[in-house]
Amino acid sequence: MTPAQKEYGQGYEYFGMALNFTVAILLFGAGGWFLDGWIHTRPLFAIVGAFVGGFAGFMSIWYRVKKETDKGGKGR
Repeated sequence: MTPAQKEYGQGYEYFGMALNFTVAILLFGAGGWFLDGWIHTRPLFAIVGAFVGGFAGFMSIWYRVKKETDKGGKGR
């Protein structure tokens, strides 16, 4: 694999992380929206769910980057 091909594939890795972050926010927000509809507290759990999803997405990115930097640092 040439270095140019490796850099091209790295962009997909970053896109996957962004997509993971977005999907976490949307899923937790949607879960909160349905919970709000069920117990009639319309904006409360949707907002909480979106924040929890954002935190979960951020932590997913954090651990993934931490794992990659730890792996890269040991080989030096």
